[in-house]
Amino acid sequence: MSVEEDLTRVLSGWAVGSVAAGAVLSVFPRTRGFGRQTAAWGAVDGAIAYAGVRGRDRKGPTERRRLRTVLLVNAGLDVGYLALGARLRRSERWRGDGLAVLVQGAFLLLLDTTAAARLR
Repeated sequence: MSVEEDLTRVLSGWAVGSVAAGAVLSVFPRTRGFGRQTAAWGAVDGAIAYAGVRGRDRKGPTERRRLRTVLLVNAGLDVGYLALGARLRRSERWRGDGLAVLVQGAFLLLLDTTAAARLR
Protein backbone atom coordinates (compact mmCIF):
# COMPACT_ATOMS: atom_id res chain seq x y z
CA MET A 1 0.00 0.00 0.00
CA SER A 2 1.30 3.48 -0.85
CA VAL A 3 1.95 6.26 1.63
CA GLU A 4 -0.98 8.17 0.18
CA GLU A 5 -3.33 5.21 0.63
CA ASP A 6 -2.13 4.62 4.19
CA LEU A 7 -2.52 8.29 5.03
CA THR A 8 -6.07 8.40 3.68
CA ARG A 9 -7.05 5.14 5.38
CA VAL A 10 -5.71 6.14 8.78
CA LEU A 11 -7.19 9.64 8.61
CA SER A 12 -10.57 8.23 7.52
CA GLY A 13 -10.63 5.83 10.44
CA TRP A 14 -9.65 8.59 12.87
CA ALA A 15 -12.39 10.82 11.43
CA VAL A 16 -15.11 8.20 11.85
CA GLY A 17 -13.98 7.39 15.39
CA SER A 18 -13.76 11.07 16.30
CA VAL A 19 -17.24 11.91 15.03
CA ALA A 20 -18.75 8.89 16.79
CA ALA A 21 -16.92 9.43 20.09
CA GLY A 22 -17.54 13.17 19.96
CA ALA A 23 -21.26 12.67 19.39
CA VAL A 24 -21.52 10.39 22.41
CA LEU A 25 -19.33 12.53 24.68
CA SER A 26 -21.05 15.79 23.80
CA VAL A 27 -24.25 14.50 25.41
CA PHE A 28 -22.75 14.52 28.91
CA PRO A 29 -22.19 17.87 30.65
CA ARG A 30 -18.75 16.97 32.01
CA THR A 31 -17.43 15.94 28.59
CA ARG A 32 -19.45 18.28 26.38
CA GLY A 33 -16.53 20.52 25.33
CA PHE A 34 -14.26 17.58 24.60
CA GLY A 35 -17.03 15.86 22.63
CA ARG A 36 -17.93 18.96 20.66
CA GLN A 37 -14.31 19.59 19.62
CA THR A 38 -13.68 15.92 18.87
CA ALA A 39 -16.72 15.66 16.60
CA ALA A 40 -15.88 18.90 14.81
CA TRP A 41 -12.27 17.88 14.19
CA GLY A 42 -13.49 14.47 13.01
CA ALA A 43 -15.76 16.09 10.44
CA VAL A 44 -12.89 18.21 9.13
CA ASP A 45 -10.57 15.18 9.06
CA GLY A 46 -13.21 13.27 7.13
CA ALA A 47 -13.44 16.02 4.52
CA ILE A 48 -9.64 16.07 4.17
CA ALA A 49 -9.53 12.27 3.83
CA TYR A 50 -12.24 12.44 1.18
CA ALA A 51 -10.25 15.05 -0.74
CA GLY A 52 -7.24 12.73 -0.46
CA VAL A 53 -9.19 9.86 -1.99
CA ARG A 54 -10.36 12.08 -4.84
CA GLY A 55 -6.83 13.32 -5.61
CA ARG A 56 -4.99 10.04 -5.18
CA ASP A 57 -4.92 9.28 -8.90
CA ARG A 58 -2.15 11.84 -9.38
CA LYS A 59 1.17 10.11 -8.93
CA GLY A 60 4.76 10.75 -9.66
CA PRO A 61 7.79 12.37 -8.07
CA THR A 62 6.39 15.90 -8.35
CA GLU A 63 3.16 14.96 -6.57
CA ARG A 64 5.06 13.08 -3.86
CA ARG A 65 7.27 16.13 -3.24
CA ARG A 66 4.20 18.35 -3.12
CA LEU A 67 2.46 16.04 -0.65
CA ARG A 68 5.59 15.93 1.52
CA THR A 69 5.72 19.73 1.58
CA VAL A 70 2.03 19.90 2.53
CA LEU A 71 2.59 17.37 5.31
CA LEU A 72 5.53 19.32 6.70
CA VAL A 73 3.55 22.57 6.66
CA ASN A 74 0.71 20.73 8.38
CA ALA A 75 3.15 19.47 11.01
CA GLY A 76 3.98 23.09 11.80
CA LEU A 77 0.27 23.82 12.15
CA ASP A 78 -0.06 20.76 14.39
CA VAL A 79 2.49 22.26 16.77
CA GLY A 80 0.28 25.35 16.82
CA TYR A 81 -2.73 23.19 17.71
CA LEU A 82 -0.76 21.73 20.60
CA ALA A 83 0.07 25.23 21.86
CA LEU A 84 -3.56 26.33 21.49
CA GLY A 85 -4.81 23.23 23.28
CA ALA A 86 -2.38 23.79 26.14
CA ARG A 87 -3.57 27.39 26.43
CA LEU A 88 -7.24 26.40 26.42
CA ARG A 89 -6.59 23.79 29.12
CA ARG A 90 -5.72 26.61 31.53
CA SER A 91 -9.28 27.94 31.40
CA GLU A 92 -11.96 26.22 33.47
CA ARG A 93 -14.53 26.97 30.79
CA TRP A 94 -12.46 25.64 27.87
CA ARG A 95 -10.59 22.80 29.58
CA GLY A 96 -12.41 20.00 27.70
CA ASP A 97 -12.06 21.76 24.37
CA GLY A 98 -8.36 22.25 25.05
CA LEU A 99 -7.84 18.58 25.80
CA ALA A 100 -9.56 17.62 22.55
CA VAL A 101 -7.37 20.06 20.60
CA LEU A 102 -4.28 18.57 22.28
CA VAL A 103 -5.35 15.03 21.35
CA GLN A 104 -6.09 16.07 17.78
CA GLY A 105 -2.85 18.01 17.42
CA ALA A 106 -0.76 15.15 18.79
CA PHE A 107 -2.39 12.62 16.48
CA LEU A 108 -2.01 14.84 13.41
CA LEU A 109 1.61 15.67 14.24
CA LEU A 110 2.42 11.96 14.45
CA LEU A 111 0.49 11.18 11.26
CA ASP A 112 1.94 14.07 9.24
CA THR A 113 5.57 13.59 10.29
CA THR A 114 5.45 9.82 9.84
CA ALA A 115 3.96 10.13 6.34
CA ALA A 116 6.41 12.91 5.39
CA ALA A 117 9.34 10.74 6.52
CA ARG A 118 8.06 7.87 4.37
CA LEU A 119 7.97 10.17 1.32
CA ARG A 120 11.70 10.94 1.38
